[in-house]
Amino acid sequence: MKLPGLADVAVRLPDPVVVVDGSARVRWINEAAERLFGVAGADAIGIDALSFVHTDDREVATVALASVRGKTVGTPIELRVRAPEGWRLTEIVAANLLEHPAIGGLVVSIRDLTERRRWEIAADDVGRFRSLVHNAACVIMHVDTTGRIEAVSAAITRMLGHDQELIERRPLVDLVAAHDRPAVQAALARALDASDWRSAPTVVEADLLRRDGIETVPFELSIVNLLDDPTVEGFVVSCHDITQLRTTRQALEELSSSDPLTGLPNRAALRAHLERCLDEPTTAVVVLDLDGFDAINDRFGHSTGDEILRRLAARLEASVRRDDVVSRCGGDEFVVVAKIDGPGELEALAARLADSVEQPVELAEGTFRLDASVGLAHPEPGESATALLERADRALLIAKEHCVGAPRRID
Repeated sequence: MKLPGLADVAVRLPDPVVVVDGSARVRWINEAAERLFGVAGADAIGIDALSFVHTDDREVATVALASVRGKTVGTPIELRVRAPEGWRLTEIVAANLLEHPAIGGLVVSIRDLTERRRWEIAADDVGRFRSLVHNAACVIMHVDTTGRIEAVSAAITRMLGHDQELIERRPLVDLVAAHDRPAVQAALARALDASDWRSAPTVVEADLLRRDGIETVPFELSIVNLLDDPTVEGFVVSCHDITQLRTTRQALEELSSSDPLTGLPNRAALRAHLERCLDEPTTAVVVLDLDGFDAINDRFGHSTGDEILRRLAARLEASVRRDDVVSRCGGDEFVVVAKIDGPGELEALAARLADSVEQPVELAEGTFRLDASVGLAHPEPGESATALLERADRALLIAKEHCVGAPRRID
């Protein structure tokens, strides 16, 4: 009996087979693949194979195709692919035959798991939990007591771009940015002592590295000690992406410590900074108040007044040194905490700040020129930040009693 040619066998295999080039373009498909994708073989040639893959699974597929170039056979992965009747769940594995003279591509074998997975789930089989873990919105790892990754869920590819097979058997800290590795190692050590599974997980925040080894993503790692569980005998580490949480947290911190109009530190942030500087003999405080500023709001509206405050805030920051702090403490009052190196420097700084305020401000409504009253103070031994600011305010009130100017518009 004469056996059919290998090409004839490949064409008639019950499982779909696709050959793609190094750019994932289709070079050949068998009859089963034609039926799966609902496309004729001739029409499939040159199509981007990733166009058949569900959008959410394309990064997984891209990483798998890229990593198989360094292997003989790639890691089996599960993907959703488009079929005429809808999405199908498949298991895909690729063989590297790029250097084969007769093939020159990646041979991708596809097995449709849709019906089998439905039966597994209906029977409450382990496949149900495998599917849940595979599609979880976090990375789940099995880590041994030395910190080495024994197994990892497919989310590692979706969320960080890593090949599952290449991650397994590597130390967990290899995935962690250098600045966070000590914290993760300390968390693993704490988790090792938490032998009671009913105790709360050991939690640590860390930046995890994407596949390029440069870009990072912030995660919260929850480590559960299951050393006494014979089916695990290690740690279960759940890694949740906290990018949005960290962004929100930073925004809240900025709101709590900065003036929303000018972006300068507010009174609370100023007081905290001043408390840290009270013991330094070179510290000085300058309080500036815009004389008659309320008249601008009354006559030209708050939007005009707000824009003037923003312009003056920028000028004041440009008038001080890098280590000095300019803050807005409400209304039309600004406070500067500065380092004064020699006699007469405080008065010179105050004059420079007042001059920056008195320069004309040009707006669509006209050109405005304002005057500023200034109060100065040095900290006294044992004085609190609050007492120092109150003394600077009293000096400001004395200065305002001698101020005769008012805000003016120069047309």
